[in-house]
Amino acid sequence: MDKNLTDFIVLHKTGKSPLYVQLYEEIVDKIKHKTLSPGYKLPPVRLLARELAINPGTVVSAYRELEKNGYIFTRRGSGSYVAERIVPAESEGQEVPDIAAELADDVQTDCGQDDVINMSSVSLNPDIISLEVLQKAIDDILKRDRGYAFTYQDSRGYMPLRQSIAAYLAQKGIMTDERSVQIISGAQQGIDIVARALLKHGDVVFVENPTYPGAIAAFRSCGAKIVDVKLTKEGIDLIDLENKLKLFKPRLMYVMPNIQNPTGISYSKCVKRRLMGLARYHDMYILEDDYIGGLYYGKNAPVPLKTYDTDDRVIYIRTLSKVFLPGLRLAYLIVPSALSQKLLNVKYIADIATSGLTQRIFDYYLREGLWQKHLNSIRNIYKIQFDFVMKMLKKYLPKDISYIKPAGGLSIWLSLPERLRADDIIRRAKEKGVIVSSGAPFFVHQALHRQVRISFAVLSLAQIKTGVKILAELMKNR
Repeated sequence: MDKNLTDFIVLHKTGKSPLYVQLYEEIVDKIKHKTLSPGYKLPPVRLLARELAINPGTVVSAYRELEKNGYIFTRRGSGSYVAERIVPAESEGQEVPDIAAELADDVQTDCGQDDVINMSSVSLNPDIISLEVLQKAIDDILKRDRGYAFTYQDSRGYMPLRQSIAAYLAQKGIMTDERSVQIISGAQQGIDIVARALLKHGDVVFVENPTYPGAIAAFRSCGAKIVDVKLTKEGIDLIDLENKLKLFKPRLMYVMPNIQNPTGISYSKCVKRRLMGLARYHDMYILEDDYIGGLYYGKNAPVPLKTYDTDDRVIYIRTLSKVFLPGLRLAYLIVPSALSQKLLNVKYIADIATSGLTQRIFDYYLREGLWQKHLNSIRNIYKIQFDFVMKMLKKYLPKDISYIKPAGGLSIWLSLPERLRADDIIRRAKEKGVIVSSGAPFFVHQALHRQVRISFAVLSLAQIKTGVKILAELMKNR
């Protein structure tokens, strides 16, 4: 047993308060003051009882109250652990993270001012979407389906679309059929559905660090304990992952193997294969978020982790909002057969079904060969901007500002040296009309405040150059 715990616990056996209440209050105090950190394994009942010279029943009663009030969770056959986050029901005044604010950069395309250079939005620029093609698609759909285009769909999704998606994925090396396709209203809903279907209070979820804040929020809302795993330039840190697999048995692992959000890192083939081997050996499901699939700038598209899945344990989520029509909120899941009904039940509770017209539009694009043309078009446009922003960063940024050149996407993750603080740079940049994103919300626990994310999604080349030069001057002057 960790001797420090009993060193800090003082029980008054002749006091008025019952011993189990005293023990409960002592442990709560240690948790609140972070003497006991999230994930700390509490001593077994009999061991703690012997060290404190009290009855085991007293420890059982204290542990039961701690779990009831959310301070600890118990895993059968493993023990009791300090919970990831303490949010007592009665704490109405407690500060709660503003998830909507943290995710605003992903869904907003402008800042409401014409003279502001918005380097925070990663939402597709509406000006590059072909409205003529979209208008024809809608007209043809309404002529064909008339009012039926607006009726409720099966909760699993519009059958022709599910068939089209299965055929499209087969071309990409993912073999599935329409029974495994679940249509959803955006990637965030997909992550939330998976979390609610699979996780119970106290379950362990592994995530990359840094990672998408919306996923962290979804897992925490289910009472899951989140364990972060470091990233390297090749992908997930396999040494860190294997060490943590010796300590925890995760129910789920959430990853973005291609063009990771926010770092832009893409896993090597070796890392992808090893990750699948570890998932198989440790019997865990993987939720693969294909965050911005299709928007790559090399000759070949990155291969999804799902293509390495030989025993149906990867839940593949693909959002279309980032590369198609953001406001339509459309995505899909490829679901292992063992989980299909569970996820369908949660989807029905969430919103019954996704918009029928939206689903028909994407099905039309797939069947008419328009989808690949659309991807090629926006990729050509953004490739020019991507190459330009990389050139500007190399030309203007101080040499001690580091970044990894991503394989695609709409943003660059900058790591600052110790002489700079991200919040200071962000504040001063805003004063000069440049908006950039803080890296802090992407970290599972404490952020180093040394990261910022800059995007070129809604910018002209002139704006990119001006924005980078302003940031570079601020970083040099500090």
